[in-house]
Formats: sequence, C-alpha cells, structure tokens
Amino acid sequence: MTSLRTRHLTLLFLLLFSPLFLPYTQADEYTFASIEFEPFGYVEDGAIKGIIPDIARAIADEANIQIQITLLPYSRVVNYIKNGNADFAIFSRNSDNDDEVDYISLLFIQNVILLTKKGNPLLSHEEIYDPDKVASIGYLRGTNFCPEILLDDRLLTYELKDFTQGLKMLNSNRISAFLTIDNTALYESKKLGLQSSFEFPGLSLKTIEAWLQVPKQGPTDNPLPIGKIRSAAEKLTTEGKVDKILQQYLKTN
Repeated sequence: MTSLRTRHLTLLFLLLFSPLFLPYTQADEYTFASIEFEPFGYVEDGAIKGIIPDIARAIADEANIQIQITLLPYSRVVNYIKNGNADFAIFSRNSDNDDEVDYISLLFIQNVILLTKKGNPLLSHEEIYDPDKVASIGYLRGTNFCPEILLDDRLLTYELKDFTQGLKMLNSNRISAFLTIDNTALYESKKLGLQSSFEFPGLSLKTIEAWLQVPKQGPTDNPLPIGKIRSAAEKLTTEGKVDKILQQYLKTN
C-alpha cells in the first residue's frame, strides 16, 4: 500500500513538471529603430506604420523573431545603432559610420535631387552655382544626403524640420531649391496638393542605399541572430516583397 507521503511526493512532482505549471518563457524580443517621417515611419490611429516598419515586420516574420519598433528622428536612429541602444535599423549607408555599424543587407536605393519650383528647372550641375537660379537651398534637419552641397561655402543653405516645411517654403519662394529624396518629395507634394508646383523629377545628384544595419558592439546577453536576419532580408528583396512595400506607399500615379 502506497504511503500517504509517497502519494504527496508523486502529486508534487506532477504539479511541478506538468506543462500546465512550467514557468512561461517569452521569446527573445529585439529593438528595431525606425526613422520617423512619413511615409517611412509614422503613427496613425495609435499604430506604427510606414515603409520601414513594414519591411522590419516582414523581416522579423521571415526570421521568426519578435521585435519592438521605436520611432526616432533620423539622427537619433543612427546614434541608437552606433551606441547599441537598438539591435538593428534600416537607414542610408554612410562611410562615417563604418567603424561602428555592420551592413547586413541592401534593401532599396533612392535618388537624391535638388527640387525647384515650376518654371525654374535645373538642367545641369553648373546651374546650382548660378545665383539667379539657386539663391538658397533647404535641407532636412539631421540628414546628410549630399555633404558636398551642404559643406560648399559658395551655397547658402537652410535647415528645415520636415518635408512639409521644405515644400511649403519652396512653393512660397522662401528657398529656391530643396535638397530631398525624389519619391518622398513627390509623395508629400501630392498630399499638400502642390505636385504641379514643382519641377519633378528634379536635378539628380546621387543615389543613396538603404541598408539593414546592426551595431558592431551589440548586446551579449541576447545577441541578434544576424544570419537569420540577413537570409530573411535577402529573400524578401529577391522575391520583390520590399519593392512591393515601397510601391504601396510611394505610388506615383
């Protein structure tokens, strides 16, 4: 006859090791830093939306990891990655960051342009230095799309807080050119009803590459599975899913 003590020990064993009573372990979660300006990253009805968050979620789903998305101004996204405060991010590749970040996967390419008002097209790079054509150039705060323009002492530049301010100032002749990204400027100008006010597609200056990037000195207690992240990003790019997300937001029709 089984003793009462033995029965109690058996019951205790079953309680401790039954799946119903095992401690719940949450899957590892990683922090993703996203640029905060529409359409790349923004909040709508309390939800984080945009090109970058959608790409990040697609990568996370493909890699089978959980992420928490943080929206930040462009300059803070860069610093978050460089300082290891975020596990990964997507932003333009810049040689200034080479010592502090690793470039995991190229996701998309965009054109940097100088946009002018209708009736004042820029037909060559030489015209940038013609004061009758370009008296002043506006650029977005925290960006460094074209340092050769911003650091040129021959050019008068103004820092702007966002695309909306830049386009409105260009439309009201408070600046004569706007240093910007082609598709994003077109997107914002359509929202403002100003698409026909500007000389699209603008004067092309260079292309910039948006890369998935991670800090060189990432956390050691919960390291990001970089191999899985890279494979997921490359698969999404190859299958055209990244382009599909871009077109969803940057429709030109």
